[in-house]
Amino acid sequence: MNWTILKSIGEYIKNYTAGQAFGYFRLAVDVLIIVAAVVVIYRILMKYTNRRILLVITACLAILFGLIILLDLQILYKLYPIIVLAVFAVLIYFNASKIRAFFGDITKSKNAKNFMLDESAQEELISTLIKSVEYLSSRQIGAIITIEKQDSLNTYINKGTKLNAEITFELLSTIFMPGTALHDGAVIIRGKHIMCAAAFYPSTDKNDIPKNYGSRHRAAIGISEVTDAFTIVVSEETGRIALTLDGTLTPDVSLESLRVYLKQNIIVE
Repeated sequence: MNWTILKSIGEYIKNYTAGQAFGYFRLAVDVLIIVAAVVVIYRILMKYTNRRILLVITACLAILFGLIILLDLQILYKLYPIIVLAVFAVLIYFNASKIRAFFGDITKSKNAKNFMLDESAQEELISTLIKSVEYLSSRQIGAIITIEKQDSLNTYINKGTKLNAEITFELLSTIFMPGTALHDGAVIIRGKHIMCAAAFYPSTDKNDIPKNYGSRHRAAIGISEVTDAFTIVVSEETGRIALTLDGTLTPDVSLESLRVYLKQNIIVE
């Protein structure tokens, strides 16, 4: 075993640094930038890709690299960077909508500043939401209501049925009535307006979700994993209220607790 690949790497480092302190410093900077870029990309993929799949792919790439070094596989050594880039490109392609939301449509603060509410408007909105959720819950009408915070939800608004209508009890309760055209999917609220209905979210990949939670709950968790949005879910089976925020679902929420959560998550000027 002549370790040709390791020797060539050593020779490259020697030529790159020229045996000088500045050369080693420049090498360290190069390595740190590359490592930082890989970590950022990997963390983004970990957030938006099935974690098991990503871990399996990472393990396979690591094993392949080990075999390349161990068996001195010259051709694969030269192709390895292309293989890695191709794998990441495929992962990014299949998760493009989620990642695009992270980089493009999810813009911090801009929408929030434009749609802040004063305290009286906040109280009016909270009362309308409480009344609507109470009505839906008491009649076991399934619903998913998302409140936009700092992260823009334009990606999902544009794919839903746009309304841009002022929030009223009558409109909210009617939208989710079984048999109506818009009852499937979520309502997205920005400020004092219902921006759209029939919005659909990426379902969470978590495997520890109780079986009694259906597609609404999984979608609500999914949107909370990729944005900072606050979502209210009403179960059509039980009428129980649940909330999702930051990838976490809070079940069996009372109307009193819901009011507290709303006060904490509706932006006030």
